[in-house]
Amino acid sequence: MDLLFKAERFCAYQERSRFEVEKKLRELKAKPDEISKIISSLTEDGYLHDERYAKLFASGKFRIKKWGKNKIRAELRMKKISGDLIQNALDAIDDEEYLKTIQHLIKRKAREAKTQDPKDKLRKIVMFLLSRGFESELIWKVLKKDAEQSR
Repeated sequence: MDLLFKAERFCAYQERSRFEVEKKLRELKAKPDEISKIISSLTEDGYLHDERYAKLFASGKFRIKKWGKNKIRAELRMKKISGDLIQNALDAIDDEEYLKTIQHLIKRKAREAKTQDPKDKLRKIVMFLLSRGFESELIWKVLKKDAEQSR
């Protein structure tokens, strides 16, 4: 089975970044000149498109895994996606849905927290959301809004 066919199958199975395909080809012992030819061919044939990959990755990680923009940005950087493409992908996430997700995660974590101490519970909620990659200013904005509404 030739390398181009293997690369096409690799890309057809799920959306891939250029970096992931290059890594896979190196694992398959492809030579550098072969890698560049295969990448060009995959790009021309529509198998490989970093902008499409970044948008699908960002929307999937946000909607399914409930990741924040900071974590998504870090993961896309690790996959060698350019800053402009990352920003476009993050801008495609709906702001209202993003805030609703933060609200939902706050409520879920508040229910799950085993402590009764309000300060400890708040700390756990904030640390959880930060670990998910949400921006601290948005976390505090939603927490403040929720506190005002519950008065």
